[in-house]
Amino acid sequence: MKIAFCLHHFLPGYIGGTEIYILNLAKQLIKAHNDVVVIIPNPGIEITEEYYYEEIRIIKYAENSTEDRGMILGNTKPEGLGKFAEILVKENPSLVHFHELAPGRGPCRFHVEKVKELLIPIVITFHVPFYTCFKGTLIYKATEKCDGEIKIDKCTACIYHYKNITGFKATLLNTLATNLFKANINATFLNNPVGTAIGFPFVVNKIKNDLLYYAASAEKIIVIAEWYKQVLRLNKVPAEKIVFIQQGLSTGSFNKPATIDVSLPIRVVYIGRITPLKGLHLLIDAILQLPVEKICLSIYGLETEDDYVVSLKNKTRAIENITWHGRISPATVVPALSSYHLLCLPSAFEMSPLVIQEAFAAGIPVIASDVNGNAEQIKDGINGWLFSTNDSGNLKDKLSALVNNTSLIDSAKKQLPILNTFEEVGNAHQTLYGGILKDF
Repeated sequence: MKIAFCLHHFLPGYIGGTEIYILNLAKQLIKAHNDVVVIIPNPGIEITEEYYYEEIRIIKYAENSTEDRGMILGNTKPEGLGKFAEILVKENPSLVHFHELAPGRGPCRFHVEKVKELLIPIVITFHVPFYTCFKGTLIYKATEKCDGEIKIDKCTACIYHYKNITGFKATLLNTLATNLFKANINATFLNNPVGTAIGFPFVVNKIKNDLLYYAASAEKIIVIAEWYKQVLRLNKVPAEKIVFIQQGLSTGSFNKPATIDVSLPIRVVYIGRITPLKGLHLLIDAILQLPVEKICLSIYGLETEDDYVVSLKNKTRAIENITWHGRISPATVVPALSSYHLLCLPSAFEMSPLVIQEAFAAGIPVIASDVNGNAEQIKDGINGWLFSTNDSGNLKDKLSALVNNTSLIDSAKKQLPILNTFEEVGNAHQTLYGGILKDF
């Protein structure tokens, strides 16, 4: 069979978790004698281009749209939609698998509609929770976990908080916006900030409508985290449409873990994007409260000129037990992790972080925030530890306990789980595709 993967970016120009996932999945499907093509937009370019990356064929279709407000709100069709359709007609895939759908000039609802018109079966994987949350965090007003159910009033209030609109102003706007929504007066069509602010209920409602449209249009919706199934069910996605396929590691990641003695100083490592959502500031604050001679931290991540990155680097510049190592290539993550005692993942949100599995493959336990994506993989006190999300003090207490009793880390290393391979991920997709095509 021939599978077309559709998303916004691909390697080598863009390296992210979704791109690495698709790279590994495509390799497995090709190994099983399937034809795979990756289709992505060529933003700002009037021509369609092709290239290969690690034996995978990528088509970048001409997409010269100007990404204006209407397009970002999902109201305006991208100019490259016609080119996208032409490629599908020419390639004639057995199935189109969307891995990324978001308003803008990349794959979005309009692209799903076009595939439906061509009578090609559709599969969608939800790699991130933006399909049910405007912010993509499922944290209500930055303080408490959200169950993920889309509710117009609750979600609108949360967006105002996210936009730093609080107090009387937020109450006034929320009341006005809610009344306009009930009267079906959509202010988002006013091309100004006020129109956007009082139109947020319609933005939230569109998220809900798009989710239900995707569920109705796709043969199956794949989730990579089991906890997210419940979020979709709360939002009326039919249970029979949802398929859970667990994350996996490429076979090359299963190197024999290096064995290093757990002794002071405890060697803690952070690997990931350096953004407030990832919570590196919490980890740094916790480390700074612990004895320098008993714990050290190594940080791997792209060091941009963003204010957040610069502030953290300045804060740690003279701290001898905190070191920065820059970006790390995906192929070297597991070997690098093998030289540490402990991975820390202090994020405010995670869907199903691959780095936890990479740490387990490297033979080290993980201490992480207790958000759903982390808690699904970590058994607290057995193969790792969970601390209260956004609570640097609780993280410090957990690290202090490990510093004062390093045998706890040795015990956790003996309880690391058996990991899923990407060969199993590929087989699960192949079986799913085959069943869909048989019944389509």
